[in-house]
Amino acid sequence: MAPTEREARSAAALSSLRHERRRQVRGLLFLAAAVLLFALLRAGLPSVFTPGWWRLW
Repeated sequence: MAPTEREARSAAALSSLRHERRRQVRGLLFLAAAVLLFALLRAGLPSVFTPGWWRLW
């Protein structure tokens, strides 16, 4: 049974939507990483990671 034109358009739209959402998630993750990096550098690494911070775990 061959897909109809309507089903083909629906599948294409779904694929396009998935691609767009994937791009949005990547963009948001990139933005979050950039904000975190900026905040860490602005605060200063020695004040965030004090000497002996790894011993707390």
